[in-house]
Formats: sequence, C-alpha cells, structure tokens
Amino acid sequence: MKNTCYILRGLPGTGKSTLARLLSAANSATVWAIVRTFSTDDLFINEEGVYEFDPSMLRQHHQENLRQATEFISRDLREDHEEIHMTRIAIIDNTNVQHWEYEPYVTAAEEAGWDVQIIPLAWNYYDIPEYAKRTKHGVPEEAIRRMADRWEDLPKKYVVFPTIHDKLRVDGQTQWSAPPYDSTQTFDK
Repeated sequence: MKNTCYILRGLPGTGKSTLARLLSAANSATVWAIVRTFSTDDLFINEEGVYEFDPSMLRQHHQENLRQATEFISRDLREDHEEIHMTRIAIIDNTNVQHWEYEPYVTAAEEAGWDVQIIPLAWNYYDIPEYAKRTKHGVPEEAIRRMADRWEDLPKKYVVFPTIHDKLRVDGQTQWSAPPYDSTQTFDK
C-alpha cells in the first residue's frame, strides 16, 4: 500500500471526525501502517481536555496543523529502521471549505510522492440547522451557513469517494455527481 493523505471536506456536523476515526481504525488494523489524524480543532483543546475555541488563534492553529502534517508526510523513514517498510496514512480533518485551505496539504503530499484522496462529505443547505445540533464544538447555525455560502466544489482532478446515491451513468460511462436537491421530493414505501 502506498502512503496516502486523506483530506476530508465538509461543514461542521456532517461527520468528518467520525469518518476520520473510521479511516484511522481501518488503516491501523494493519501491522504495517502508521496513521495520524491532523485536526485544527484538536489544537483548541486545553490541558484539562476541554475544547475552547478562540477565533484569534484560528490562523495560528491552522498553520501549526499544517506544519505537523507536513512534518509527518515529509519525514524520512530511513532514519527509523523499524519503520522503513511501514505505510503512512495522514488524515486531514478540517472543514476545507475552499481550495486554498487544503492545497498546502495536497502539495506536501504530492511532493513526497504520496497518493492524495480528497473526500467531500455530502451536505444540504436545508439541513444546516441539524448540523448545528450535531456539531461537537457548538458551531452556530449562522457560522455554518457562512461556510456553506463560501463552499467551492471539488476540482475534477481529485479522487472522490462518492456516496452510493451519487453514481450516475452518462454516455455509457460511470460518473460521480451529487444529485440536485428537491425539497418537494417524497418517497413512497
């Protein structure tokens, strides 16, 4: 297995951290993998283990998260003889609403010869009140709406893990795309 950097994208409350834990557990199950998750949110946890968001520290914490991830990705394992044959997995667990927010991680991974897989989590503008209830850090609904308004779609050059309902057949070829949202849609039993 090749070294891989998974970059998660999604609004708060859509399941990024849950997916990060699942990816970590699945990849840690192999004896030959070193898995690390990098989340800017973790840098807001104080010494007592309590999450304390400070907007004045957001830029600094994002820079530190990038520094730690880049260090892990670019580390030369030839110095660590017992780890030389191990696969490394980096999981970037941030909202990554706009391309510029995750591009430095892509660059670091690609320069190190790693595979990069960007995984956008499906979301719906009408479900934002539910996401605000689910977010583990109490992100207000209005802040999630602002992130949704800034959302940039994923460039086609990246690999996407689609959800099952996103598979479409176009001109005989399988393509992946999020279906349009129809608030009037009903489902019969």
